[in-house]
Amino acid sequence: MYGLTMIKDYLNEILNGSKTFDARAYTTNKRGTIALVDSRSMKVYGYVDLISVREISPQEYASWHCTGRWSGYVMQADPTKKYYAWDFVNPRKEEKPYKLNGEKHTWVIID
Repeated sequence: MYGLTMIKDYLNEILNGSKTFDARAYTTNKRGTIALVDSRSMKVYGYVDLISVREISPQEYASWHCTGRWSGYVMQADPTKKYYAWDFVNPRKEEKPYKLNGEKHTWVIID
């Protein structure tokens, strides 16, 4: 299984259902169940099913990031770049978050 690292605030919003996708500046060919991993602590907090990737506007990319403690922040996205939504369904919280060993990368392999 793969784990996707991200800021815990966003991870929590995905797991509680207030966000249904992750906004990234690149695409992925991965699909299926993935773990959501806090990029700071490297703990797995839950799981989602990554079902599709679609292109989004720079405005949508920027606004996705301006929630929670960043609410009201004005983020600028480069209008010449492409941005993507990684669509998730079926968020599930891990009862007892657990720590992974290893290096921090965007994608980590979970045995």
